[in-house]
Amino acid sequence: MAEEEGTREGKGTAVAKSRRLASIDALRGFDMFFITGGSALISGLCIAFESPKCWLATQMNHVAWTGFAHHDTIFPLFLFLAGVSWPFSLASQRDRGRATWRIQLKILARVAVLFLIGLSFGGILKFKPEFRLMSVLGFIGIGWGIAATLSLYIKRSWQLFAIAVLTLAGYYYMLHCCVAPGAPAGADSYSMAWNYPSYLDRQAWPTHLYYKGKFDPESFFSFPGGAALAILGVLAGRLLNRQDGPSPWLRSLILAAGALAAFLAALGMERYLGDQCIKKLWTPSFVLYAATYSLAMLALFYFIVDVLKLRRWTVVFDPVGKNSILAYVLGMIGVTATIQRFLFPGLCDWVVEKYGKEWRTAVVGLTTYLVVWGITFFFKRKKVFLKV
Repeated sequence: MAEEEGTREGKGTAVAKSRRLASIDALRGFDMFFITGGSALISGLCIAFESPKCWLATQMNHVAWTGFAHHDTIFPLFLFLAGVSWPFSLASQRDRGRATWRIQLKILARVAVLFLIGLSFGGILKFKPEFRLMSVLGFIGIGWGIAATLSLYIKRSWQLFAIAVLTLAGYYYMLHCCVAPGAPAGADSYSMAWNYPSYLDRQAWPTHLYYKGKFDPESFFSFPGGAALAILGVLAGRLLNRQDGPSPWLRSLILAAGALAAFLAALGMERYLGDQCIKKLWTPSFVLYAATYSLAMLALFYFIVDVLKLRRWTVVFDPVGKNSILAYVLGMIGVTATIQRFLFPGLCDWVVEKYGKEWRTAVVGLTTYLVVWGITFFFKRKKVFLKV
């Protein structure tokens, strides 16, 4: 949920202006870059320079199961930033005198809308019995909704942090100690076949999974990991939204220290507690590694954009960050790819003819992002933002 800005009038009463951080939109746009052409651009450049198996190219794809690549950070960072933005939005609603029950209804409505959009992507509008129940947007909605609701009633940040820790601890116990019924002796409780969240999915809705009857990478029953990461985002947002307390420089250091603490915790869980790093299960160690990346990137962007005030370069990412839901939806329904094929076939063919076919992927990635950027820049100029 994007931060709200501007001075609003309500029943004749002027409402104080909410502080909006340019770094959050820039970071969100940077995150979206990789799923709107950026990954193809980077992979294509590796191919063009005859290094298709270089380390950078391997980071532009998800790991098969266990492990962590840069592409695995995109979804978690988006969820984390949804949590970061919430304290700004909440403060704005409080300033306008909105009652708690109305804010709660708005949270539930947002969760429902995200879930329904995800259902439409999962094929429910095809009116066939087999459609995918969960989705990226649905998972974001549930994880963010839990974190936002908790923060609405829990004022003390240490209590929210304790809930996040206890949530990960409980989820670790389920993953590490509970094997799906019927598993052979010695079965790995973290394997795709025998992990407990997937077992619960198969019992609850076997025909509505991404891999029918087997597994869903956005399992409803792995929401503890998503909720914990969103809570950490809320805590970071509370720090940045404080009107008193640490200086901006110190806030950057606190975020960086949090990233280091998350990394050490993830490393400890992997090495000493046997927790495997698996994005498709949102295991505690994965959540902590994702928190490491998210906190570190937030610290970096906040320091550069909002502390040092170096903002001109953010035009590359800011429009997409401000309209990230629009960019995502246009990509999912194929509009972005259709426009790219309509506008740039000549350029792609010219580059291939002049420099070789190995450059095609890079050009397609670059022009796809240019389409997304152009659309979102136009909407930004018109002050139109798609919000849920």
